[in-house]
Order: sequence, then C-alpha cells, then structure tokens
Amino acid sequence: MKPETTIAMIFFYPTLLLVIMNVFLYVAMGLLLLISFLWSLTNYLKQKRESHIVAKIQELENVMGNPQFLYSNLNSIKQYVLLHSPMEAAQYLTEFSNLLKSISVNSKQKNISLAQEIETVILFLELEKKRLGERMEFFQEIETNLNTETIQVKPLFVFKQIEDLIQKQSEHATMKIHLLVKNVGEKLSCRTEGVIPNTTFIIEIPTK
Repeated sequence: MKPETTIAMIFFYPTLLLVIMNVFLYVAMGLLLLISFLWSLTNYLKQKRESHIVAKIQELENVMGNPQFLYSNLNSIKQYVLLHSPMEAAQYLTEFSNLLKSISVNSKQKNISLAQEIETVILFLELEKKRLGERMEFFQEIETNLNTETIQVKPLFVFKQIEDLIQKQSEHATMKIHLLVKNVGEKLSCRTEGVIPNTTFIIEIPTK
C-alpha cells in the first residue's frame, strides 16, 4: 500500500465515523422531539376531552330541577363515563342534561300535557337502554286516534312510576318494558301487567 493511500485512510475513517455519529445524534434528537410533541398532543387532547366532560357535569348541576333524581343516578353516570369513550360519555351527559331540563321545566308547572310526560319518560328509557345495553328492551305503543296533547296530567305522574319500575327490574339480568297508552277505564291511571322482568306499563286514559 502506498504511503499516500495510508495517510488518506487515516484521515478518512475518523471523518466517516464523525459523520455517522452526527447523523445518529440528529436522528436521536429528532425522535426525542417527535416523542415530546406526540406526548404533549396526547395530553392536550385528553385535557380537552376531560374539560368537555366536566363542562357537561357543571351544566347538569346548573339545570338540576330534581336533586334527588340526579343524586340517585350519580353512580350510573360515573359507571357509564368510566366504561365508554370520552365522546360517548359526553353524548350521554348531553342527553342526561336534556332529561333534567325536561324534568325541571315540567315540575314547575301545575299541569302538563300527557305528550310532554311521555316525552320525558321516553328520554329516560332511552338513557337506561344506552346504559344497560342488551340487558334492556323497551318499546312504546300509543293507541290510534288518541290525542295526548290535549290530555292534562300532573308533572312526573308517569315518570316516577316508570323510574320505580326500572329500579325494581334492574336486579334482573334482563328486562323488557312495553309502554302502552290506551283509551280505557273511568279515570286516568297507570298500572303494570306481566311478571318482572317482562312488564307492560299501561297508561289508561278515561273513555269519557
């Protein structure tokens, strides 16, 4: 090997090694910056979702017209939030807020239409269905030619009985509720048929 070649190699290899080390250093710095960015972004999105959920809970507290109903459902809300994604939890809290608004508005009235009462009951049943999933089935049936808008009832007249029915049936693995509104009897009343957990809840409207 020529002396010139030996000298060139002596200078070449350290230079190549230095270049490789610099490349690895820049790559490592780039990875650290990327990891730091992704970590910051994840924390930001998490905080944003959590703040959205907190805002929804505060909204519930602001519209709370029936504290006892909210307090009795806090465990159910907490369980749903923990078991579902932030988006699903926020949607659930929004719907629960709508239910509380309906209860708050209705409870301040002397009388409301049966249509309003049924709407509140359906909101509640839909939330329970969402919370219990396949454990619960419900469907509603309103007799034809029955104008629920003109029939006046006391606020929460039906709701409280439905809520009580759900609490009794929640001990079972599954429950089926058939909400039936029909023209029968001499006075406005509610009653149940069937054996828990397969129950028909009947709202009887006076025929006269």
